[in-house]
Amino acid sequence: MANNDSETVSNKATVMILLIVVGLSLAYAVVRYNVVRHVPLNNLPLYISNKALALAATLLIGLSFVLGPLARFFPKLIPHLYLRKRLGVSGFWVAAIHAVISLAILTPAYYPRLFEKSGKMTWQGESFLLFGILAFLVFGAISLASLPPVEEKMDAKQWKSVQRLGYLAYGFVLLHVGLLGYRGWSSANNYKYGMASITLIAAIFIVFVLLMRVLVAVFPKKSR
Repeated sequence: MANNDSETVSNKATVMILLIVVGLSLAYAVVRYNVVRHVPLNNLPLYISNKALALAATLLIGLSFVLGPLARFFPKLIPHLYLRKRLGVSGFWVAAIHAVISLAILTPAYYPRLFEKSGKMTWQGESFLLFGILAFLVFGAISLASLPPVEEKMDAKQWKSVQRLGYLAYGFVLLHVGLLGYRGWSSANNYKYGMASITLIAAIFIVFVLLMRVLVAVFPKKSR
């Protein structure tokens, strides 16, 4: 009974965080693009929602990575470390939805900067797509390894090695969002009412997560 109660609490916490992250990401995307930048509401179902899903996936996966390092400096977070796997898997499924929508609308009409006049993708567009695919494949392998039947067949060292590939994939995500949005990051016009682009917010969060991992590696926990 105790295990069932614990599982229920864990599921509720995961769903709550998922809903909050997706909800806030969507609200920010609607305000920044539909309200502030006057993107037509016709583009809300896929184009704008996809931006929100991209940010939500980045945040959820990042939270799964950064909880451990943060718990080193803020011990009160230790009881919540069980959320890491759940948030990572949730982030992967949100990323999967983002990937499907992205492929459906990846056209010059939606992303003109990624295409030449001939209709072929530019080097920026091809690189953007490549790093997105690489990140998705690595995260997919990590999520597969997190399934109980698969995890049970792996020893702790093997499982940790697979999970650490997530930082490589997260680096791919940084390149993915950077290639899409870097040209606008230096333009004052992109910060109307102080609202930064979703690509910049995602990039900053990714850098924060990776820096926290570096800090943990540089300052390892001392055994007593």
